[in-house]
Amino acid sequence: MRKFVKVSAAALMLTCMGGNVYAAAATASGCARPADLNALKTAAMQQRLMVAALSCGESQSYNNFVRSYQTELQASDKNLQTYFRRVNGKTGTADYHAYKTRLANSSSMAVINDMTGYCASAKASFEQALGTKPALAVFISDTTVDQRFAPCPLQTATSSEPTAKAPAAPRTRPAQRTVSAQGGGVAQK
Repeated sequence: MRKFVKVSAAALMLTCMGGNVYAAAATASGCARPADLNALKTAAMQQRLMVAALSCGESQSYNNFVRSYQTELQASDKNLQTYFRRVNGKTGTADYHAYKTRLANSSSMAVINDMTGYCASAKASFEQALGTKPALAVFISDTTVDQRFAPCPLQTATSSEPTAKAPAAPRTRPAQRTVSAQGGGVAQK
């Protein structure tokens, strides 16, 4: 009886883990929810403008930008950290820092390749952000992010059909079927 209880408990645990594996697969697929995409775009824009502050003499404009959008920038940065931790709990914090470093490095390379064009574009961005002061989500809406940050599939309320396929659950190996030995039976003592 004790063995039966242990086997049943193990089977129940494996069944529960199977559901968790599927949920983890969807999360670990790295798909980005709308708030995640906005946070990724915001970080890209902020790093671009920060490099412009240092490389193009736009420190005052950058400081005004950060002060004007401080609450939204902080909330966005928190969402960005949460996204990277959700995608990979073990390395999420390091991934977050690596992403922001890559953005800054990419912007620095863009300055090196075309300082005049980069600075003119950044100046126009500062004017747009500080002139009409649109909501941060509107300001960053045209910002592009790396293609590896794919949006999560969406389901509409009127349809049970997803607009994109959800990540497939990890496949487990099928149970091994026993094959009888040649001769058709099990040896008896």
